[in-house]
Amino acid sequence: MHLAIELANTVHARQGELRDELQTPAELAAWLDQVGPLLAVPTAGGSPRAVSRGDLASARDLRDAIRAVALAASTGQAPDQESIERLNAAVRMAPRWQELAPDAKSTATRHGAAAVPGALAQVAADAVDLLSAGRVGACAAPGCVLLFVRDRPNREWCGNACGNRARVARHHDRHKQPAPRRDRD
Repeated sequence: MHLAIELANTVHARQGELRDELQTPAELAAWLDQVGPLLAVPTAGGSPRAVSRGDLASARDLRDAIRAVALAASTGQAPDQESIERLNAAVRMAPRWQELAPDAKSTATRHGAAAVPGALAQVAADAVDLLSAGRVGACAAPGCVLLFVRDRPNREWCGNACGNRARVARHHDRHKQPAPRRDRD
């Protein structure tokens, strides 16, 4: 699971309608709680009181920047510089370092930033890694707006359901019979 893809896909299509899973600070807190095991920054158990409206605005801005850069890259277009700068600004929010664990056999990543900005900086760093490697794709299925990690060069869909839907649509288009003509008297 990649944090950048998880955040980007908080916008998705359901029954042809776009849905946004990050409308309130409580929804951002729930999302942070869901991805918490992947974060190096403790997010206070996803407590809604720990997430402000400003944090929500930052998360949505980062999500929009990730989506803009990924969608441009997946279609072979140059991403707009404003989206790149918004992504880079989010990465700069959290200084981080490695600390030696008490057993002196492992390390732990620590952040000096506040919880939510630090978590968003980690998401942004994940996005930078994925996008710079050209590993993000946009689902090619009709009506789907999700992004995915391109784990093989010919991957076109975010999942099996979208792949099946696209194949059925292509089959239907190939075998569609023309409607019978009605002659007027």
